[in-house]
Amino acid sequence: MKIYLQIAIATLFSTTLIAQNECTCDQVFDKMIEKLEANYIAYHITKNEISSAYEMQKQKYNTLIKNAPISDCVKTLQGFLDFFKDGHLFVVEFPKFPEEDLVKHKTFIKENVIDIKNISPGNKKSIEGYWTDGESKFAIIKNNNDQIRSEYIAIIVETEDKAKIGEIKFAVNLNHYKWDGTYYTNDYTPRYVKITPYKDNALLSIWGGILWGRLDSKDAAMYNPTSPNIKSIDKQTIVMTIPSFLIEKKDFDKVLNDNETLFENAENLIIDIRGNNGGNGIYFNLLKYYYEKPALSGRGWAISSDDNIAYFQRFESNNSNDPYAPVVAEMKENKGKIVKGPIFQPLELEAKKTNIKKVVILTDRGNMSAAETFILYSKGVSDKVITMGEHTGGVVDYNNVNMIPLNCEKQGIYFGYPTYTLHDKIPQEGYNKTGIIPDIRIKNNVKDKIAFVKKYLEKH
Repeated sequence: MKIYLQIAIATLFSTTLIAQNECTCDQVFDKMIEKLEANYIAYHITKNEISSAYEMQKQKYNTLIKNAPISDCVKTLQGFLDFFKDGHLFVVEFPKFPEEDLVKHKTFIKENVIDIKNISPGNKKSIEGYWTDGESKFAIIKNNNDQIRSEYIAIIVETEDKAKIGEIKFAVNLNHYKWDGTYYTNDYTPRYVKITPYKDNALLSIWGGILWGRLDSKDAAMYNPTSPNIKSIDKQTIVMTIPSFLIEKKDFDKVLNDNETLFENAENLIIDIRGNNGGNGIYFNLLKYYYEKPALSGRGWAISSDDNIAYFQRFESNNSNDPYAPVVAEMKENKGKIVKGPIFQPLELEAKKTNIKKVVILTDRGNMSAAETFILYSKGVSDKVITMGEHTGGVVDYNNVNMIPLNCEKQGIYFGYPTYTLHDKIPQEGYNKTGIIPDIRIKNNVKDKIAFVKKYLEKH
């Protein structure tokens, strides 16, 4: 099963947009509604139950959208989509502003450069503090600049291009326990983002596949917060930390291969995926270290539409067990109807010879999409596996995201939606409402959760 996280969007930049120099938010809203109702499987499965509330939501946002400037359109559209409570249903923007607009944004940033000598981030109970993306360092502070209407701003405090030091990287407000606002790309293009801290405020997830890791101080060494790592914490126990599945598979496999001896000799394996928002299914070689039995994949539902036919055709092959060709064939014969989704063969792997007896996957609410399928596959292939920590984010019932441009070239607005269900009993027996509940919950006030897991393993 291929699971793609909503923020796995690097290919967007090569997508050809439908030419339209200017657009209004109500035009984009109408197009998004058209695409949602044609393509989104959850809408069709739950249509009878949600019909009245959904129509009220549309009426409400028809009014809001008319008053929304195009610069605020994505935020408003996302507010509408939140009705479905599905993290794989979203809008995102990658504006293609003309040079004169970029000059204005750059001028604004340059006029509001902050002297980093005067920066003093607050405590670590929120997003304040020092952070790194592996190439630069940032300080997130409370904003006291009247020219910027945001509660918090991120300032570049160290980077290769010294001319950027002191510039604002993002400006956000706290909105119902979440942060959202404007993020500035390297060429000063502003775009709307949501920002969420995970892993006890050690990781910061920024819309667009961006992950920042916390630093203890301004002078702390930079590191790549997306990189997995493995270490031994005693003679029997190793810990593998996987902050993201949105990395190259070859890089993930290299970490496994470089630490083969640790896997072979360990009896306990702790896999820390806290803060991992997902990505792609690059984790199957890891499963080999504790593989015991094949894991079955459920067959879900999809809705036949032109966009979905084109999406599944991209994955077709000439293999006899191609899971996508039957879907395309059935869709072509049943336009507008619910059809069976891809059928995948049981996951069979060649087990690695190890001494591993117990596997604990450490989870939190940041685990979504591919991180959740990793948990499901891990439990499917081995009875050694238990989960500990918090419930996951619950973004797995509807998966495999397709991205559609919404005919707004300058603002670069895309609609993302999942193309089929995890199995045929969604939503009644799904995870989106509750997340994947851990076998053993670890309370938030436990400061050292690895130590908690280690102590549990020693007693069991």
